[in-house]
Amino acid sequence: MESKFTEVYQKTSEEGHDTDCGKVSDMLDLVIDGEATSEEQKFFNTHIEECVNCFESHQKHKLLKGIVSGHLKRVIVPESLAFSIRAKIQETL
Repeated sequence: MESKFTEVYQKTSEEGHDTDCGKVSDMLDLVIDGEATSEEQKFFNTHIEECVNCFESHQKHKLLKGIVSGHLKRVIVPESLAFSIRAKIQETL
């Protein structure tokens, strides 16, 4: 027997849940990195308020990013190196 919590938050694909979950999954990094537009952020927040699976996925990604970034050290590199890297990236686009 499912709990009331599960019944309330469980969605079906008929309601567009699978499609919305896919969009939210694609947006996780943008949202966590603070790079999502206000419209994307609003859609994301609305969805994770209703979808337990996406909410849990978001929490796990935030935790993982926090752990990883907590162990990284910022290194200042020469401006010429940064310029060279940007140029190479632009060549591949």
